Amino acid sequence: MRLYDGMLVHQSQSDDGVIEVVDDGDIRSLHFGTFPRQSCMSLEVPHSLELTYTEAMMAALLINSDPKRVLVVGLGGGSLVKYLLHYFPECQIDVVEYRHDVVKVAHGYFQVPEYDDRLKIHVGDGYLFVQEQFYKDEIGYDMLLVDAYDHMGMAASVGIQAFFDACAGLLTPDGVMSINLWGTNRPMFKQSMARINESFEGRSLVLPVEDKGNVICLATRRLITQSNLKRLKKSVDDLEALFQINLPKSLYELTRRNRPILGKLFL
Repeated sequence: MRLYDGMLVHQSQSDDGVIEVVDDGDIRSLHFGTFPRQSCMSLEVPHSLELTYTEAMMAALLINSDPKRVLVVGLGGGSLVKYLLHYFPECQIDVVEYRHDVVKVAHGYFQVPEYDDRLKIHVGDGYLFVQEQFYKDEIGYDMLLVDAYDHMGMAASVGIQAFFDACAGLLTPDGVMSINLWGTNRPMFKQSMARINESFEGRSLVLPVEDKGNVICLATRRLITQSNLKRLKKSVDDLEALFQINLPKSLYELTRRNRPILGKLFL
């Protein structure tokens, strides 16, 4: 049965599952054997963010607009990585990806650089990597981007309390964690939000992705208030001119969706 429009340019299978790469015009997509796209890339502009949820994840730039050190949990086709490398040439990026075959495909088909002093890709479990970094007690990360999904859903170890505890401990004082959650699974979503708020002492914002099931959660070391968000209106157009990811719309939705009375729903 044909699952996708476009041309299949790569297919492989390992113990971890199927990987397929499909081209449809200018857009190249990564699939894990199912219809949903795990990642997309413009062949003409490889660093652009083609999926709306990845743009929403980078709304973290409203909170920290100049990250120097970033951890990405879940590589996929490397959309977030390529975006960061393009717009932040001085940024150091660590990536942890569970599947070696995903890393190989990201290098071979999605223009993720194999040799770049700014980028280190670690193959392993996201939870174990974050725990190890936390116990090293070294300099923290300005931004954590967590998008650890396969064809079955979010990786189990990335949703546990200890993972979020370690993430909170790894952030710099102005740092932010941006995590992609699946909002249509209400019990799991509420459980994830409860754990995030436990680890971050209630300092979280939610950003539903328009016309999608994704909900992005931004969690911080410092409290972000409605006043903080409203003050960002003065600078958001300048940020958008730099980063081109619909930041004014994200700011509007963050302000609208995170009024104090609504925030209590997730505590």
